[in-house]
Amino acid sequence: MRVIAGRWKGRKLRAGAGQVVRPTTDRVKEALFSLLGPEIPGAVVMDLCCGSGGLGIEAMSRGAAEVVFVDDASVSLDLLRANLAHCGAVADDYRALKSDARQWLRHWRGDPRGRRLVILADPPYDSGLAGQLADLLTLPAICAALSVAVLEHGASETLAIPASFSVATRRYGTTVLSMFRPHPEDPQDH
Repeated sequence: MRVIAGRWKGRKLRAGAGQVVRPTTDRVKEALFSLLGPEIPGAVVMDLCCGSGGLGIEAMSRGAAEVVFVDDASVSLDLLRANLAHCGAVADDYRALKSDARQWLRHWRGDPRGRRLVILADPPYDSGLAGQLADLLTLPAICAALSVAVLEHGASETLAIPASFSVATRRYGTTVLSMFRPHPEDPQDH
């Protein structure tokens, strides 16, 4: 596992072992960030179910203004912190939080600076968590700031599309990236 582009390009990251952490492969990560393109620089990025932090660290390397790493496993956060230290990340550029991703989204009240939000989530496959996170995208604070949310999930999982979103999916073997974008508000609604 490595950082693909940006200021930390080529840095190797520790992925951990066992069932606790299943990092996104470099192939899928490269495809994901190619799809996101200019969404990352200057954004607040949430790396939910962050594991060893590969997605959020990639976003930091590519110019995210701030990354919020969220995971409920202490072992994952320890691995994340080791990877951040290895890259030389500045503590002001990120937050690492031990929390359930659903709880974090429910309690998020927006970015005080009004920066756009990008959500990256890689929950355990076949746990139902990807679908639950998709449902939470409609929360007012999330919807108001969200530019794009990408949920990584297993190919056997189907996610419901909230009415106010469009979704594009890409499949890479047994991995699917579902990219949710809020529909622009209709000016006649104001």
